[in-house]
Amino acid sequence: MSSRVIAIALALSGATLLPFTMLHAAHAAGSQAQAPEASDWPQKATVGGTTYVLNAPEYTGISGNTVSMRSAVQVQAAQGNPVQGTLDMSAVISQATDPGYVELGNFEITACTMGDGSGDATKAAVAGLLDGMALEAMLTTIVQGVAVDSSRNVTGLANPVPAIRVVERPAVLVSLNGAPVLGDCGAGWKRAVNTPSILLKSPDGTWYSRVGGSTWLSATDINGPFSAASAAPPQDVLSAVGSVPPPPAGTQAPAAAPSNGTRAVPDVVVATVPTLLVSTNGAPQLAPACDGVERVTNASAPLLRSGGKWWTLGSGRWYSTSDLKNGPWSYVAATAVPSSFANLPAEGPLAAARASVPGTLEANSAVVANSVVRAVSVPRGKANCSVGFRGEPAFVPMDGGLSYASNSTQPVIGSGSGFYCCDNGAWFTAPSASGPWQVCDAVPPAIYSIPPSSPVHACTYVEVVASSPESVTFGCTPGYLGTYLQDGVPVFGTGYDYNATNPQQVDQSQVNVPSYVAPSYPATYGNQTEYSYGSGTYAPQQDYGWSYGYADMYPSVYGMGYGGWGWSPYWGSAFGYGCGWGCGYGWGYGGWGNWNRGWHDRGMVDRAWNNRGNGDARGAAANAANRWSGARGAAGSARAGNRGMQGYHSPAGRGGVSGFRGADQSRYGGFANRGGSRGGGSRGGGRR
Repeated sequence: MSSRVIAIALALSGATLLPFTMLHAAHAAGSQAQAPEASDWPQKATVGGTTYVLNAPEYTGISGNTVSMRSAVQVQAAQGNPVQGTLDMSAVISQATDPGYVELGNFEITACTMGDGSGDATKAAVAGLLDGMALEAMLTTIVQGVAVDSSRNVTGLANPVPAIRVVERPAVLVSLNGAPVLGDCGAGWKRAVNTPSILLKSPDGTWYSRVGGSTWLSATDINGPFSAASAAPPQDVLSAVGSVPPPPAGTQAPAAAPSNGTRAVPDVVVATVPTLLVSTNGAPQLAPACDGVERVTNASAPLLRSGGKWWTLGSGRWYSTSDLKNGPWSYVAATAVPSSFANLPAEGPLAAARASVPGTLEANSAVVANSVVRAVSVPRGKANCSVGFRGEPAFVPMDGGLSYASNSTQPVIGSGSGFYCCDNGAWFTAPSASGPWQVCDAVPPAIYSIPPSSPVHACTYVEVVASSPESVTFGCTPGYLGTYLQDGVPVFGTGYDYNATNPQQVDQSQVNVPSYVAPSYPATYGNQTEYSYGSGTYAPQQDYGWSYGYADMYPSVYGMGYGGWGWSPYWGSAFGYGCGWGCGYGWGYGGWGNWNRGWHDRGMVDRAWNNRGNGDARGAAANAANRWSGARGAAGSARAGNRGMQGYHSPAGRGGVSGFRGADQSRYGGFANRGGSRGGGSRGGGRR
């Protein structure tokens, strides 16, 4: 069996996907994913008495979101000896339900050579069998040993050096957008409203924050140090701050971090400028990482020692200094880091750092994942635009005759006499900023020229890919979630401090409203991110076990009071719900995955998707895309995995083709043939 055998569900006779825990363990060990059972391969289907056997493919190249491959094929007619040959194929990579996996669809056979000269006939027959199929494969398996096009870097990103704080104690970061802006919350207490993190000030001037859902910390000075508070704020103050709403249907609230002595009570580092926090559990403890590189084993972020310098990683960007305590730190392009970093262990807390080293398997996988399109179908009559404004709408002009709202909860862009809002990965339009809003079928092309220097750049990675009288299907690439390519590696955020260059004016009449929280401008720093192979985007950093990781968020943040449009500027406990990102994207009709990080109990996205028919959102998205593209005409059932092969299941003697079954869906025609500069396969797929 090939060493590059596809790790898929494909599967004859009901073989199932590996659960996430197994996938994560396999990756953490730096080993190849578990190979499927022998019965998974070869794939076999019989049509009109002729049996076609397709063997596991060898991947030969990747460009954008298109992968090329070669597979051995065997044809056995009803009479005679089997004939051997090879198929050269290409397929479009799209997002799969399971983390770390992608789906291959819209197969195109580019060449077929058979020993008896029947290549054209075999090509036509196998093309029919693959029509509508979606084969699920592990991304790292595809990328292993294959040349990857890493030229899809985003131009115009910024790389300023944030304030890098290294503290020799467990600590959490509370980021404010400038100096604290305080609002009343009763009994003489104040709350900082320009941060999503809980930060209160008592009548006597003591500052309070909270971690783990119940552990209150206090300090007499906002700069700390914070320690365990002798008592929590009064109940009426807590009631004024608000309560956490129930999680979305089908999800679980995050489990509170244990406070029974297994975790240290952390300090709180309050930052008013973009800050990267590196916290160590005591003095730094060095241990070998690989030849020429040492790592600090008790750090909350990657902290390395190599070549007489200290190195750390923040939002996918490398920084170095010769003085760990005093700095200064300098930005180092990924292409200029020590070559030995490519040998960092593919396990433990440094595994995610390998994605930031050009040429590694992890970096190449991230490059491919950055081209993957995520899609969701929004029913016209059921989707509501949830945008709100803090005060009267205020707009800032941009090039191209556009303007953007500086005080909205989701991006709102003015163009001509119309307005467009990108809310949770879908576009809406309205005649005025106050509405009424409705799902739209097209947005002005000028929007897709908005540069990274603009706070609303992220929404340029969302576009309409299909529409019907019943619904509109939208697709996005990871740029919408703040993950971009730079120097052949993924980075988080554009690097711009939008709140410094375009500060949102605080409407004093709104300061005391409990739902008022920080501006919704994306922030590159202040959120302690790391690259997630499961989602192909940056995600909350993993739990190191000895601290809490994040300060608690105001309850209104759980209800997407400011960050519900795909790119939320902060993380924390609220992301146990996945609101606004993974499970929140999809308007309650399904979505495209969640973070699946070990620090919360969210677990897998509903696995029942694998057994649903047309009723779920992914089926709706597939049908819409197929109708739009005309790739297969009117799709009967949207999900290839449950429908057998279109055109082959009825006639007597042909048999129901349950082999070549595919994994999840058949939505690919709408993307692969599109040719758009942002959504489609023929130009490389995904917005650059």
